[in-house]
Amino acid sequence: MGKITIKNVSTSNVWLSLPNLNFSRELAPQRVLPVTEEQYEEFNYDVGFNALVSGHYLVVNGLEDDAQPAQEESVTDSVEIARMLDELDIPAFAKFIPTAKTAEREAVVRLAVDKGITNQTFVTLINKYCDVDIINAISIKHQAEEK
Repeated sequence: MGKITIKNVSTSNVWLSLPNLNFSRELAPQRVLPVTEEQYEEFNYDVGFNALVSGHYLVVNGLEDDAQPAQEESVTDSVEIARMLDELDIPAFAKFIPTAKTAEREAVVRLAVDKGITNQTFVTLINKYCDVDIINAISIKHQAEEK
């Protein structure tokens, strides 16, 4: 195996902890953390870590193909989601959102609210697949900022 890295591709901070190895790190969004093979092996047996990988919060790189964690679909990181929203790339977004995992849907909602996305197609897709009314969320955010 080569250099193993774990990348936080979500919009949330993620804590990784291995008490047996006296290892504890916080990964900010887009941060890459190099780990040893021993540390990765410990993470591989951790249910919480595997849930973060399968939920598309984390991506593991540097493993041989047979050692890769099981991911059915490719992971779309928050940078790519932001690009789709900024460029109003409706075809790419419409293809991505139906299969988006938990972290990706959280990123969509957070970024859409922060960017003030009111394009009806995006609003409809986000409402359908993320179950969030973006227009209402933006309104609530503006009301909170005024106080």
